[in-house]
Amino acid sequence: MLVKSFFISVLIVLGLVVQGCMPVTQPFVPVQVKADKALIYIYRPESFVARGSTWSVKANHKEISTYFINNGYISVYIESGDAELELYHKNIGFASKIYDTIKINNVKAGQTYYVKAFMKFGGDPHFEIMDNNVGEKEISEALYFVDQMKK
Repeated sequence: MLVKSFFISVLIVLGLVVQGCMPVTQPFVPVQVKADKALIYIYRPESFVARGSTWSVKANHKEISTYFINNGYISVYIESGDAELELYHKNIGFASKIYDTIKINNVKAGQTYYVKAFMKFGGDPHFEIMDNNVGEKEISEALYFVDQMKK
């Protein structure tokens, strides 16, 4: 009886731990564009490829996410000028592996930009600057908001 109670307790604790590790579903909700900054949405569409991997993202050399998941999105405000985004894998205790870097030239305050992160066929994760109409449509299907918005 004691062994059975122990296993039930372990299962309950494991269930609570796993539940706490799961991302919260929050379908895409646009944020307010600021008049003095550009807004960049970075999104990762649903994909079977690399589904369980998490990526990290930097914007202008500042880390904005270390838990960028499949079907997720991030929004970040950027000063006017050039914006550089970096997609990488952050290894604990080891050097990080940079997958891709992309530069958006001459971002303008009050404007919105969309950048898609996805797996290239047979390769590493990759960034692509999207047309606003395509970006709006694709990001609207994202379910997981990575809550690391930089003001």
